[in-house]
Amino acid sequence: MCSIFPGGGQIYNEAYIKASAIIGIQTYLIITAIHNDAKVQDYKDKINSTSDEILLAEYRNKQKQYKEKRTRDFWWMGITLAFSTLDAYIDAHLSNFKEEKEKIHIRFEEETLLLEYNF
Repeated sequence: MCSIFPGGGQIYNEAYIKASAIIGIQTYLIITAIHNDAKVQDYKDKINSTSDEILLAEYRNKQKQYKEKRTRDFWWMGITLAFSTLDAYIDAHLSNFKEEKEKIHIRFEEETLLLEYNF
């Protein structure tokens, strides 16, 4: 679920604050990637419609900058997706940690350490 829907794993684990942060970050990255892609296309159109060498150099430079920004957005999307997937996986596996912790008892008596585990 977390790989399909950003923050889905956190919602499943009832970590709503984490989920909203991940959804917000992913939404921001998607919007900026769309914006940067639109700018790449705009500068591509400008490159095709001008013959002025100075403007061509400027447009190519701007197009390259927006391509790099778009690529960086995609990398950050992948990183946040990997982070949120790993976080959801760990939270799901530790969800019964408190119950398991209550089954283990450690006691110190005189000079001995007693470890008790209840099934």
